[in-house]
Amino acid sequence: MPKKRCILIGSSPDTDINTISRLMHKDDYIICADGGYIFAERLGIIPDLIVGDFDSSKRPENSDIEIIALPVRKDDTDMLYAVKEGIGRGCDEFILCGATGGRLDHTYANFCTLKYLADRKISAFIADGRNEIHIINASDFVAESPDFTIHNSVGHGFGIFPFGCESCEVSLRGFEYNAEKIELTPDFPIGVSNRIADDYAEVYIYSGCAIIIIESM
Repeated sequence: MPKKRCILIGSSPDTDINTISRLMHKDDYIICADGGYIFAERLGIIPDLIVGDFDSSKRPENSDIEIIALPVRKDDTDMLYAVKEGIGRGCDEFILCGATGGRLDHTYANFCTLKYLADRKISAFIADGRNEIHIINASDFVAESPDFTIHNSVGHGFGIFPFGCESCEVSLRGFEYNAEKIELTPDFPIGVSNRIADDYAEVYIYSGCAIIIIESM
């Protein structure tokens, strides 16, 4: 069964509409979280769904688009609610745009949303024109194949850190600084400022969970 991919457009003031345009396919399911619909309008995109509490933007006036209005006081962020709604509608792959910049707590909350998807084994990443951000859990079994691969990105910056765990054990192959089964901890950011050196770079995660940040060029 083919995957149903969802492009989710958030409302960060730093949203890069060129990134959205570059990543979008004609068959993607488009969800806008709150003011994300403003960026869709700039691109001439009619979303399939808009969700949000509209506390920082006006409710859209286009009555032909399905809108789910959320209360301002709620547990889920607009982005997390949109992800859950997308999953419920059969989406099994997500690209989150408009998810970084602006308020730092909102950016971090969107990293947590990536973790929510990773825990459910749903493919997802954040793209903002400057970086791609992935969260990868260790495999349930020890395998010889990598948990994450990067293709044709020689020279791009790379960082890896533990996320939502006390530590993670990783191996890095195909980078300026390779490593074999090193432990990453939250209080020692040794995974910063690496660089991709080979056309095919590999990340192995043996325990814990890692956030991976790849510089766009």
